[in-house]
Amino acid sequence: MKQLNIGFVGCGFMGQIAHMANFAADPRCRIVALADLRPKLAEMVARKYSIPRVYQNHERLLEDPEVEAVVEITQDDCHAPIAIDAMNAGKHVYTEKPLTTNLRDAQTVVRTAKRKGVKLMVSYMKRYDPGVEIAKNEIAKVLSDGSLGAVTLARSHGFGGNWICNVGKPITTDEPGPAVKRVNPSWLPEHLVKDYRTYLNVYCHNINLIRYLIGDPEKARFCSYHPGAKVLLMEYKDFPAIVDTGWLSAHFWDECTEVYLRDGRFRILTPPPLLKNVPAEVEIYRGGSLQTYTRPAAPWDWSFRRCAEHFVDCVLNDKPPVSSGEDSMVDIKIVEEAFRGLLD
Repeated sequence: MKQLNIGFVGCGFMGQIAHMANFAADPRCRIVALADLRPKLAEMVARKYSIPRVYQNHERLLEDPEVEAVVEITQDDCHAPIAIDAMNAGKHVYTEKPLTTNLRDAQTVVRTAKRKGVKLMVSYMKRYDPGVEIAKNEIAKVLSDGSLGAVTLARSHGFGGNWICNVGKPITTDEPGPAVKRVNPSWLPEHLVKDYRTYLNVYCHNINLIRYLIGDPEKARFCSYHPGAKVLLMEYKDFPAIVDTGWLSAHFWDECTEVYLRDGRFRILTPPPLLKNVPAEVEIYRGGSLQTYTRPAAPWDWSFRRCAEHFVDCVLNDKPPVSSGEDSMVDIKIVEEAFRGLLD
């Protein structure tokens, strides 16, 4: 069996808990190298996962001829420069969301992937949730056959809560985290920087999931913008999509995505991101002369694991990623458009 040799860049909380463990468990790949600016942490993590080589930085790792693909799990501002360096070195790249912190850098990253002919995938793990996949397929069916009419409204509600769910503790050291230069959109005023970065980092998931289910909007703007909650309006040709977001201190996860049609509704309750092996709950209501509710049961699985497996499959079998860099760039475009609207 052919194996994909992976180099990991970054081994912090998400790197260890959500990504490294899943790649390490996949028999189709091997983690052959690790780079982190915290040497003690890198050495300890490498020992745990039997990674043979540790490098002080990603530049040294990219010189390793055995590394075929790079999994880059670092701070948001580092995604673009590390991904570009990796792709210029001929490596395939898997990176966390958002793809970059601004549209200009995202365009450069995507152009580099095309020019070098490598895979570029963003870890939008909700797309790989088995419950979401069921909903996606069922929505596609009813839109194709017209059995429930046209879409009249889409809505994503994201108010957070406990997303960690006692998943476990990563290896830590007393080493300080690396200093990172922040790269924001050039037009973004200072008073919007914090909100923009938080919104892009957290709620790009909600925007991305709506787009996955029903396609891309024509335009976007905030119809309500407050410190505690924001309402984003995405306009499609024949219907609106609403993304209402905020944060709730809760032991549960408060997230729901709905697609309304003339004669039916799809409701998707996505689980806490780090809750392992629990898929999204899906409810399908069909109206008309005979009203029915169906709740298809998705297999037990973890979206982060399926996301990692998909990247390996794409590289080994030359398939396009479901969450490609080019597709993921649209989320940044939407968020920038909405925040630009606040300046008008």
